[in-house]
Amino acid sequence: MKKFVSILFLFICCNSFAQDTLPSFSAVILNNNKAQISWTNPYSNCTQISVQRSYDSLRFFQTIFSALSPELPQNGFADNNYISQIKIYYRIFYVLEDGKYFFTNSKTAKRFDGNKKVEVNENFVAADTSSIRQINLINSPNSAHIPLKRMFSIYRRSTDSLYNVLEEKLYYKFKDSIAYKTKDTLYSLENDIIIWKPFVPKPLWKPSLHIFTAEKGYVIINLPLARTHKYRIVFFDENEQEIFRIKQLKQEKLMLEKSNFFHAGWFHFELYEDEKMKEKNYFFIDKEF
Repeated sequence: MKKFVSILFLFICCNSFAQDTLPSFSAVILNNNKAQISWTNPYSNCTQISVQRSYDSLRFFQTIFSALSPELPQNGFADNNYISQIKIYYRIFYVLEDGKYFFTNSKTAKRFDGNKKVEVNENFVAADTSSIRQINLINSPNSAHIPLKRMFSIYRRSTDSLYNVLEEKLYYKFKDSIAYKTKDTLYSLENDIIIWKPFVPKPLWKPSLHIFTAEKGYVIINLPLARTHKYRIVFFDENEQEIFRIKQLKQEKLMLEKSNFFHAGWFHFELYEDEKMKEKNYFFIDKEF
């Protein structure tokens, strides 16, 4: 009996260690190209849970997984695009039935030492593997005698994907070609991680009557018929990459903090009424606010 109680206690500890309750979640490295994101959901009225990934702890997050059954008390998925040589950040976006939505804090996946046990759920859904190319590392028998070269990892902001990994000499040639032949920009994100931002001209624009910016940079959602129609909105950045979506709106008026959009500039949205496209438009957040 005593042995059975000990085993049961160990099982409970492993489960509580492997998954955290929202807004906390766990991110565990399974191997060099896979990470497991898991959570415990205490909200029975949850209508949407999405996992987002970025190479910056505050910006450039892209949705990589949306739960088919967000109301489940425990869930997760395996990210097959994890690259151990690059710092990757995760966060969770979730929406409740009353229209309230939340972003968790971002975190990196951690590798636990051998004394800690982590339950690995093999039924978790794997993330889409098409958005990032894997890096093939060549191991040479004499690699210990070869001096390490400085390498630059270049990411296209427009596609949120790894474009290339270049030695220092080739990187500076690439940098000069961008500076003198294009209107694109390059900037360093962290150490030798470079973000390539393609130039996007400002679009010709007629302000929306439904979604627009107001004083101090707030984004206003104005839907007078929200009580009689079903509305949902998908938000994108200037490179047409999805930021987040709100699946159901019940309020006639709603105000979003500009911090949800991470930076100043143009943003694109798609507004659906009863599952039919009602409007596709842009709004601008001024950096002065």
